[in-house]
Amino acid sequence: MSDDLAIEVRNLVRVFESRKGFFFGEKNRTEALKGVELLVGRGTIFGLLGPNGAGKTTLTKILSTLLLPTTGTVRVLGHDVVEEASWLRPRIGLVLGGERGLYNRINARENLRYFADLYGIPPVERDRRITEVLERVDLTWAGDRRVEEYSRGMKQKLHIARGILHRPEILFLDEPTIGLDPKSARETRKLVRSLVVDGVTIFLTTHYMFEAEELCPQVAVLSKGRIVANDTIGGLRQRVGGDRTIEVEAYGFEDRELSLLRGLPGVSHVTGEEFGPRMRLTLRVRTWETTPEQVGLLLPGHPELSVRERRTSLEDVYLDLVEEEAN
Repeated sequence: MSDDLAIEVRNLVRVFESRKGFFFGEKNRTEALKGVELLVGRGTIFGLLGPNGAGKTTLTKILSTLLLPTTGTVRVLGHDVVEEASWLRPRIGLVLGGERGLYNRINARENLRYFADLYGIPPVERDRRITEVLERVDLTWAGDRRVEEYSRGMKQKLHIARGILHRPEILFLDEPTIGLDPKSARETRKLVRSLVVDGVTIFLTTHYMFEAEELCPQVAVLSKGRIVANDTIGGLRQRVGGDRTIEVEAYGFEDRELSLLRGLPGVSHVTGEEFGPRMRLTLRVRTWETTPEQVGLLLPGHPELSVRERRTSLEDVYLDLVEEEAN
């Protein structure tokens, strides 16, 4: 494994087996991860995207030594997650978020003291480190309040404080802003960026496309247990048809018109979606040869035609890749 890599995954398979039926005689086998290959560099924020049930949490748990792989090789910080888990655990931070993982009836400092003892932080350093992380996540003012009095955003900050308490080299964040109000989510993203400045590698799973686009220089898309794409945002845009998207809305389109649009220079593909009585066509455009004005000229029989151009978003890319995998 190269010293530049924080994560190296080769042909990772994870199978879950369960029993059902009368007297549990029928064995059920679910392949959650199917030959995953993944490389993540050090000192960056790497984004993992995917629909529910794609295997994101399973992959995160394997990378953080909470779950064993069925087959394949997984190395984090140059060390095998199975054979060298005891070496890795003190160097890994994991933030699953939500309401679990904190003790509501005690205050934030007491929570952090408990986890500091679990991490093996020496008592002489413990309180100083707790003060540092509370300040880092802007919770110093609430450090002596019971966690049950915290808002969801405050709890999420405390989760992150717990995750960085022992100064990990790599931090796994599983949907860190889910359910947060816009202000709390923005503060969390700012905190994540500041951790990278300190040299921490961040492995981020999220459902929020704009969040991944804002934070992650590189993202992978996991669908049905497989990595279907792994590239920069710009590289992914080119993969699905380019930076430009032209949207056309009207009260229905004829097959002949769709054929004309597909034949325009630089148009990689055209998809349609119904909005009540109206239909929206989405054109992915690779070049600058085709303009919205040209598109409008091909559709003269639509008096209430709407044509607009925008940049292809990561959400567009994600939906195209997941749809492509489904087909």
